[in-house]
Amino acid sequence: MALTLEEKIAHVRALCAKNLWREALAFAEAWAAENPADAKAWFYLGAAQAALGRLIDAETSYRHALKLDANDFKAWNNLAALLFGAMQRPAEAAQCLVQALRIDPANPLGWANLASMNGQLGRHAQALDCAERALALDPQMAEAQLHRARAAQALGKTEIVRAASEALGKLPTEKFRRAR
Repeated sequence: MALTLEEKIAHVRALCAKNLWREALAFAEAWAAENPADAKAWFYLGAAQAALGRLIDAETSYRHALKLDANDFKAWNNLAALLFGAMQRPAEAAQCLVQALRIDPANPLGWANLASMNGQLGRHAQALDCAERALALDPQMAEAQLHRARAAQALGKTEIVRAASEALGKLPTEKFRRAR
């Protein structure tokens, strides 16, 4: 019996969650070979390739996924993270996140990620703005509070640093797990 799309996604996500990247890669390769027009297959292929350090292949897979489905927020977000972190191409990475946020402007993770990128690039005013946008969407997002505090500290806005620190102190511990 062939797996449904939902079953394929659940299976590969379980492999990824267990850091079984070689198995996830093999599954995604078979999936993409079986159905080359399935954007999700290419997305998970890119995720596995990135985790295994196959950066050029991962970029190619993410871009192929986006050719098939240009409205996939997660593909744009993952491509941005790959370009920014591992491939040291911050301008392209920021453009990918801007595109992701055009698709889903109400996604707090996208705004938090853009805040992080802007902060690392020394664009502290933009980082603060992006962190504030993330927090407007999810007031309990610990990452956004941290980006807000860092940007405010760099800008000498101690009252915002204090407010962010107080907000962080009130968050339940489960809010400190990394969002994806």
